[in-house]
Parts: sequence; structure tokens; C-alpha cells
Amino acid sequence: MKKRYIICVNDSNKEQNNLFMEYIKENGLGWWHYIDNFWLLTDISGKLSASIIRDQLNIIYGVRNMVIEINQNSDNWAGFGPQNENENMFDWIQKNWKK
Repeated sequence: MKKRYIICVNDSNKEQNNLFMEYIKENGLGWWHYIDNFWLLTDISGKLSASIIRDQLNIIYGVRNMVIEINQNSDNWAGFGPQNENENMFDWIQKNWKK
């Protein structure tokens, strides 16, 4: 089943972006990237997940990131960033995204 993803990273450089593009091409993903630090991906094989892509982003970038999977039945997301008492990057999303 085809999967679609929205990818955002907090900060990047050309070398990191090139590594991510290699990952995209190695996995046969379709992509759109006309806004810095933002990608739209399609996975026609359906083999990836938001958490798998997030883990790859952590290896390449090591910065705050967000991966949102969009499909006909539901959506899923995974991210990397602060999740503590003083700063929680995902608090609003967990409380409001699917409400």
C-alpha cells in the first residue's frame, strides 16, 4: 500500500541533505523538496514507517524533526525533540491533532 509522509527537520546543511537524498533514492521513494528542511515523500512499496524514517533522520541530522504519515484510513507520526516538563515539542500534537 502506498504511504505518504511529511518530513520536517529543524536545521540542516548541504552534506546532511545529500545523505538524506541518498536514503530517499536507495529506498525508491518519490519526493518533493522545494522548501528548506521540508520534504514530501511517497513510498509505493509501503515498507517504511514514520518511526523508521525518524530514526534515519536522527542518524543523519541529529536535530529536532517530525515525520507525519498521511493515508486514507488514519495518520501516524513520530518525532525527535524535547519532551520534558519545561518544554514538550509534541504536547500540542498529542492533545489536538486527532481531536
